[in-house]
Amino acid sequence: MEGMLEMEAQRLEEQLELERRQVRRNRLQLVSAVAQWIVLLSCLVYFGLGFLHPPTTPKSQWIEVAATDYVPKEKRINISWNRGTMNVRNLSIPIYCDGFYLVSLKGTIRAMPQRNASLSLKVYKRSDASILCVKVTEEVVDSVTVSEMRFKDEVYLEANRDANYKDLTLGLFLLTPRSHCLPDAYKM
Repeated sequence: MEGMLEMEAQRLEEQLELERRQVRRNRLQLVSAVAQWIVLLSCLVYFGLGFLHPPTTPKSQWIEVAATDYVPKEKRINISWNRGTMNVRNLSIPIYCDGFYLVSLKGTIRAMPQRNASLSLKVYKRSDASILCVKVTEEVVDSVTVSEMRFKDEVYLEANRDANYKDLTLGLFLLTPRSHCLPDAYKM
């Protein structure tokens, strides 16, 4: 009888240990399920807020402008907006984002006849800072450079003598991320 009592006690201990393991496993599964639901809920809230308030990262900054048919000597060349996200104001392109810009000048140009005078076109970002200077030796102009520009710079084009041209375009494209830009509301 004593042997049976010991066997019964051992069986009860094993059953008790089995129930303890099952309780631990159930508790672990419950904690895991709660953690998964919390992560799922936080993801839904994050994405929901993203859809309610989309990021306000502005579009890429770029512009292509065209010049009129005649380039006056040592004055800003009359440019007009062709396409892009930037604007033309007072014969220049105001810069609202700090960063590096690709500057492109392309077209066909013919200087008015003058003795011993070469034609040069200059792209400025300020009145004293030339970005690109092109000495025109042929009729075709095709130059590209990269320049760092800051908020309040204004890009414009000048020639050192009178000239006629066809399809002269000036292009700007912001190469760096738009981390330092003036908000659209202040661009008046």
